[in-house]
Amino acid sequence: MIENLNQPHVGMFVFAWFLADLLVPALIWIALRTGAVDRPHTYKTHEHPVAFLGGVGIFLAFSVAIFSILRFESFEGNRPLFGIVFGAAFVLVLGVIDDMRPIWAVAKLLVLFLATWLLGRFGVAATLFEQPFAWANTVLTLFWIVGVTSAMNSLDNMDGAAGGVTVLAALTTFVIAWENYAALSTGPENSYWRQVQRWVSFASIAHAGATLGFLRYNAVGPARTYLGNNGAFLTGFLLAAITILGAWSQADRVKSIIIPCVVLVVPLYDITLSTILRAKSGVVKGVVEAITYCGRDHVTHRLAALGLGKRGAVLFLYLFSAVAGCVAIYISRPSVPRAQYLPVTGAGIVVLVVLGMILDRAKVYEPLPATRAAGDDKGGAITGGAVV
Repeated sequence: MIENLNQPHVGMFVFAWFLADLLVPALIWIALRTGAVDRPHTYKTHEHPVAFLGGVGIFLAFSVAIFSILRFESFEGNRPLFGIVFGAAFVLVLGVIDDMRPIWAVAKLLVLFLATWLLGRFGVAATLFEQPFAWANTVLTLFWIVGVTSAMNSLDNMDGAAGGVTVLAALTTFVIAWENYAALSTGPENSYWRQVQRWVSFASIAHAGATLGFLRYNAVGPARTYLGNNGAFLTGFLLAAITILGAWSQADRVKSIIIPCVVLVVPLYDITLSTILRAKSGVVKGVVEAITYCGRDHVTHRLAALGLGKRGAVLFLYLFSAVAGCVAIYISRPSVPRAQYLPVTGAGIVVLVVLGMILDRAKVYEPLPATRAAGDDKGGAITGGAVV
């Protein structure tokens, strides 16, 4: 039983969902009249301009839901949540500017570095290393923020793909945090750890609700709006920041590493497999080009080419994410020792390797062009000449 919490999670989820559902149509109207749209092109499949301010609606619904429902007693008592909201605002602005006029990759990395530094100032950082190697926590946090943000941006390549996976990952994170909170005693030795789980549960459920409200206009019927770089950056940043805050295990550092990787296995697997198969197929030269290559060769494109079609490919990602979420919830429980979760993790890696071998059979490189695209053609990473 969760004590002294008043259990506002259902209210936060519904409120964030409701706000996003109201805000997104207004943002679509604004985008169509201000030119904030993804226009049809020879390599894009949509026939009409599509708004790409989806991230703005998600951010507004997410932040308003947190601030209005929780009624914070003090700023100091909830610093990490404020840090996540402020950092997300930086990333959102970066994405909006990049959608309107592409930004140099180094500049984007500098903004993400600033957002990561800001998170650290508010107490959101990895805690795996102790003195004299505590500096490695900052490096690990930066790599995680950049990696997950880039992976989610890469996953935004078909209608509903990134948004649906985000909802499932956020809900998984919420369940783990809520169970951790409920299982902890109220003793002083656990008070901060328990509070961390409370923050994570709030942020993740608000994120899930806000993204679900957006998803109605992105995954149902012809997409009326895209996440755009602003939305892909935002969802990736929020998932990365929330999972890095969670820490997940006081006693088992291996578990602390495995859990967030399992929760976010879909975007991490997509960008990793795409990079490996690009190099293997010889369509790129070198690691940097393999990462920055922009084409229709992601997991969804391969699944569609193997016969599932676009809708089937996206639904497969949902199933993939849901199964991974169940595994993450199982691993997260304190009663599950290494002797149990390490074999499960190993079996999961074998499944991913076999799936990769199957996906490698898909014909995705010819005659498809390697170009930047949105909606059904969007892919790539954050560290290249352009984020796509």
